[in-house]
Amino acid sequence: KPKIEIILNIDSDHLDYFKDVEHIANSFDKFAKLVPENGAVIAYDANPFVKSVIEGLPNAITFGLSESCDYYASDIDFDNEGMPKFKVNHGGKALCEIALSIPGEHNILNAVSAFACCHILGVDVEDIVKTLNVYTGTQRRFDVLGKTYNNMKIVDDYAHHPTEIKATLSAVRNMKHNNLWCLFQPHTYTRTMALLDDFSTAFGEADKIVLAEIYAAREKNIHKISSKTLMNKIKENDPSK
Repeated sequence: KPKIEIILNIDSDHLDYFKDVEHIANSFDKFAKLVPENGAVIAYDANPFVKSVIEGLPNAITFGLSESCDYYASDIDFDNEGMPKFKVNHGGKALCEIALSIPGEHNILNAVSAFACCHILGVDVEDIVKTLNVYTGTQRRFDVLGKTYNNMKIVDDYAHHPTEIKATLSAVRNMKHNNLWCLFQPHTYTRTMALLDDFSTAFGEADKIVLAEIYAAREKNIHKISSKTLMNKIKENDPSK
């Protein structure tokens, strides 16, 4: 029975259980309606499924990159390590500037949603900014493991959905680098099969792609699919890969 929720996005996933993205959106719809009118559903405005879920909700608070949002980021800039600096705006004015210690546009959005949640709860703006500035992420989300002897940076990320892969590789784009190698192990046969077309276009930012065999987890390979299937689909979309 939550009083505050944050909905970052709604996308096709876990299709071994859900029938389709509409089925997923229906679950989020039920989730959002659990919040009482004196609570808040903090929702990303640029996802069409999220927008449909919050339509008509009296307690919806939007966040994103658009000035039409209740809370939005502006004046975004990235340093050589891909770390973003930006202003958070609310009620027609800039409340603060944040300099994150984690890369990527998706983390700007995460930070704005967290800011909105804390601000609604009455946390002092200065305290929110200090906390967000020193947050360094969680394990296996752009987890920098170190560098090789020839100065190649190794990053571990649990991204196993096309949208997550795009977000991670996009974060690297803002970092100073020469070549970007993506070593990817698909996660489950069901997900790979259901999202094959989306996976095939998710690696556009990578210069080189290395695929490991599909991680089965709890599944049997009833689809008779392999990483070679994905490789062929990637090459079909982009012969240079």
